[in-house]
Amino acid sequence: MKQKRQTWVTRNSSGFTLIEVMVGIIIMAATSATMFYGVNYARAEARKIIIQQRALEELRSQLDYWMVRLLDGQVTDHEKLGDLRGADVILYNPDSDDNLDGEYFSAKMFREPTFKQYTEHDLNDSPYYELEMYIRWWDHLGDMEERTELRMSLTVFTTY
Repeated sequence: MKQKRQTWVTRNSSGFTLIEVMVGIIIMAATSATMFYGVNYARAEARKIIIQQRALEELRSQLDYWMVRLLDGQVTDHEKLGDLRGADVILYNPDSDDNLDGEYFSAKMFREPTFKQYTEHDLNDSPYYELEMYIRWWDHLGDMEERTELRMSLTVFTTY
């Protein structure tokens, strides 16, 4: 009787084994997930900067508006009491058609009360107004929602 001899077959082909392919897929998946997270984080940070710039533009525009009105003497006593309820402002709206989707950012702009003041050196000839405004919005792009606020103040010297 002949004995069966077990022989090991060696492959000389240049292919990959299943384990090597699976390890490659796992490495590529981890790399792409990390890159996806990084790109989204960068986009969120860029959008935050755009919103802050827009808020600053709105605030400067309103400060200039009220400064000119104070210089012209066109502000009533009621308006000098400020706007503590706030006016709605749209800071960012990519669609610009409607505000139905959740992508727009709104803010509230406030104006502190302002009264005529005088310098300590000349109580008659140097009246001025301290004009202070601020804008608030909720930043919900990051990991947690936080309220962001920008404040600006301006001293307006008048002759009346």
